[in-house]
Amino acid sequence: MLLAALITGLVLAATAAAVPTRSGTGNVRATVDAPADEYFGPFKYSALSVRTKIDFLARSYNERWQDDDAIIHDAEMLETALRAWAQRYPRDHWLPPTAFHLAQLYQNLQTQSGRNHATAAYRYLAQTFPGSPQAHLARVRLQQGFPPLHAESPVSPTPNPYAPTPTPTPTPAPPPTATPTPTPTPSPTPTPARGRHRAQPTPSPTQTPPPPKPTATLPPTATQAPSVPPSAPPSPKPRL
Repeated sequence: MLLAALITGLVLAATAAAVPTRSGTGNVRATVDAPADEYFGPFKYSALSVRTKIDFLARSYNERWQDDDAIIHDAEMLETALRAWAQRYPRDHWLPPTAFHLAQLYQNLQTQSGRNHATAAYRYLAQTFPGSPQAHLARVRLQQGFPPLHAESPVSPTPNPYAPTPTPTPTPAPPPTATPTPTPTPSPTPTPARGRHRAQPTPSPTQTPPPPKPTATLPPTATQAPSVPPSAPPSPKPRL
């Protein structure tokens, strides 16, 4: 008996949990949010993937990791998944803020293509979710218009931390350049003026006498002493 009562209680509890509860207004409350493991669109994005990918594209624009055309290309794939998500779960409470963030991403791009995508995204939000606060902001933005386009900072791709360090290429030394020798400019020859003045004779150049020729100096001749004939020995005196 106790076992039968326990089984009956479990069955009744399971039945009560399966019956949807009613709110104070009499409307049936049911699960309207998309599950996390369901994917939408041709690129198979989940609801969570759509939201996180929009945030990533916004950061890549602020940090200038990607150019505007690449961001628009990726945002169009997200928009396709977002609309498929809205068709299957039109009452998902994450849809209006996600669509609004996508429109803001388009608006931040300083190109005419980005502005055209932003206008279409705001109109889709206002028409598909008219009672949401984001739809009200979309209508205000469409009425006020967009601010004028301005110049953007250049794109600087994120460096790859696994890329090899490039080896610096040595700069070749320039070849020596020959310095041209200046060419002397000839002085103009004075032209005598025509008139009453007589032409001055041109002085002839003074000839420089040639240097004297060196005179050969004879070596001194040795003077020979006169030869003296030998004197005869004195003759002996006779004895007396």
